[in-house]
Amino acid sequence: MENLEAVKIYISGIVQGVGFRPFIYRLAVKHGLKGYVRNLGGSEVEVHVEGFKEDIDAFLNAVPKEKPPPAKIEEIRIKKSLFMGYKEFEIQSSGKKAKFYSMIPPDFGICEHCITEILDPNSRHYRYPFNSCAWCGPRFSIIEKLPYDRENTSMRDFPLCEYCESEYNDPDNIRRFHIQGISCPICGPKIWLETVDGEKLDIKDPLKEAAKLIDEGYILAIKGLGGFHIASLATIDDVVLELRRRKKRRNKPFALMTLDIETASRLVELNRKAINLLNSPEKPIVLLDEREDSPVSRFVAPGLDKQGVMLPYTGIHYLLLMETRDRFLIMTSGNRKGKPMCTDIKCAKARLSDIVDFFVFHNRRIINRVDDSVLRFTNGQVTFLRRSRGYAPAWIHLPFKLRRPVIAFGAELQNVGAVGFDDKVILTQYIGDTDEIENLNYLNRALKFFVDVYGIDINEAILVTDKHPNYSSRILAERWSAENGSELLRVQHHVAHIVSVMAEKKLKIGSEVVGIAIDGLGYGDDSNIWGGEIFVMSYNHYERIGHLEYHEMPGGDLSVIYPLRMLISILSKKMNFRSIIRLINEHKIGDKRTRKYPEVVLRQLEKAKKTSSLGRVLDSISCLLGICCERTYEGEPAIKLEAAAKNGVLINEFLEIPIKRINGKKVIITSELIMEIIDNINKRKRDLAYTAQIALGRALGRVAREYAERRGLEHVVVSGGAAVNNYIIKGIKEIIENDNLKLLLPNKVPAGDGGLALGQVAIAGAKYL
Repeated sequence: MENLEAVKIYISGIVQGVGFRPFIYRLAVKHGLKGYVRNLGGSEVEVHVEGFKEDIDAFLNAVPKEKPPPAKIEEIRIKKSLFMGYKEFEIQSSGKKAKFYSMIPPDFGICEHCITEILDPNSRHYRYPFNSCAWCGPRFSIIEKLPYDRENTSMRDFPLCEYCESEYNDPDNIRRFHIQGISCPICGPKIWLETVDGEKLDIKDPLKEAAKLIDEGYILAIKGLGGFHIASLATIDDVVLELRRRKKRRNKPFALMTLDIETASRLVELNRKAINLLNSPEKPIVLLDEREDSPVSRFVAPGLDKQGVMLPYTGIHYLLLMETRDRFLIMTSGNRKGKPMCTDIKCAKARLSDIVDFFVFHNRRIINRVDDSVLRFTNGQVTFLRRSRGYAPAWIHLPFKLRRPVIAFGAELQNVGAVGFDDKVILTQYIGDTDEIENLNYLNRALKFFVDVYGIDINEAILVTDKHPNYSSRILAERWSAENGSELLRVQHHVAHIVSVMAEKKLKIGSEVVGIAIDGLGYGDDSNIWGGEIFVMSYNHYERIGHLEYHEMPGGDLSVIYPLRMLISILSKKMNFRSIIRLINEHKIGDKRTRKYPEVVLRQLEKAKKTSSLGRVLDSISCLLGICCERTYEGEPAIKLEAAAKNGVLINEFLEIPIKRINGKKVIITSELIMEIIDNINKRKRDLAYTAQIALGRALGRVAREYAERRGLEHVVVSGGAAVNNYIIKGIKEIIENDNLKLLLPNKVPAGDGGLALGQVAIAGAKYL
């Protein structure tokens, strides 16, 4: 007994719901140790081991080296403990209290082992759509509360059968010993096929029948992991167009799900980075260049050069796809236009019955709605467009500790909230546009979920919101503040964009950078609409040193929907009324209504709000070049302008965009760029699109570099929705990157408003250091 020791170990990271306790059990037994392992209420794991010192040391060394594949260890705390004389090592019931907090596990895509089982006729999991194990399956989407035990998830509705119970209690079963979400055809969730009239079809294999119906041209709604998808053929124009008609989705691209990498390679260009991303446990949608010989209908992603592709991440999807003729399908969100994705049968029947012909239902409850994550490559680096399934709610570390907890409400469009404590920020899953009341309510619920899980005292917390006076998220934050007496901080939109990258890259407090914030809109300190801004700034100070030229927005939001309005506004600075009319009619620019009544637009200029938004300039160029003159989804004209620039070359005759000092700030005169395009209007469209975007990037880079060099700064940070544009980033990089100056772009959170809440938390935290 004198040579025996005891230690208590607390482990945080992604350590619940990933087979970590069974792993610890096997490792402890292997090293001859006694004691216990259990989950705690903060999503962490507690381990007590007793044995000889050399055995305990070997055990501790093996934990990070031999951990389960999906586990992520962030911190291990070890302290000496009382020797209790345990006779064996055991997995104990979970404790409800938190010693310190850990990550809630995100959902993991189905692993190759589970796929092998559902394809094996000799396996008892053969063709079982809900097959999962320690290394894959639903986690966050089924969690009601912590710790992650079966009774705290929607899997409590499905008691284990004797076969699953045997696997659950078998220490040698690496993938199922003490795994909370396991099930089989006997005891697990059930799947069925139903007509839109409510008739439940009596068929042996609903997924095989569903695949047959899809191949016949029918459109189906499929309940999946974090919500409903709508599935259809992607190769038949009439089917795709019918789906667009029913879904009232004129041009917004649909995502594709392919059975495997081999199938994906027929549709898009793949490299090693893309393959690794598609095959990762997160299984995101990845935007990739479409192959010229792709069989996909041109109506799936009209006017774009990329397709959004993902691999199946549940047995449901895999079994469906393997029975279809093409081995790939449209797999788009199951929602009405502007509404959140349905997560339950009641919603699906009420909202999707006039869109689909059949339903594939199952009876496992979805607790947390989780939309598919979307990524792309910008300048060769992975960039998030949407961070949700597979990634949320894993936390991000700040480079400093918060003295008070923070609750951030984000912005408005494609919104995400966040909570922060210690040095951790937990971004919610993707919420959507919170000007829609259901999404706003969902933001409210999501924030309350994380506040409860992580024990945040709302009264003590700092609430952070966007400065825009009309954002619904701000109204929600003000309501929380009034109800709880919490301090409320209003943060400028574009400053939060830059700080989000500073925090992600772990720049220290006191660091100063030049920030370039480029997007569609954000409420400015001068009450104008900003969106093409250059700052010198730190976490708690900013100075606006430059911006794009201000232009009026005739008709307000109408100028966003119909870019010809913005183009007329810009042209009015350089051309008289008759010349504008002549140009529009000669080149048939814009939508018919605006082209018919341009004088109405000109009259609206006097009382219109001003904007420095890069998004509005890109929209205007897109319309001028005849690429897109009506926005039917967020960012459409600018996205199609980037697509149109593919394989373009630089027009050497283009002059640099002038930069003038106006009211003490460097102003990039974008009206001159528009005139330069008009002077070269007969050149190739792709070259004009390419050159214009490169020129904008270079102009932003010139201002940023001047101030960075003048003040001896090391970093230029770029963020905002337009920071994913390849050509703008290329232009900026050409100017600013050298041995002394480095470009920083976000990689862990979206450059758009889906990453804004991280910056809001960091700004609030820095204020009280």
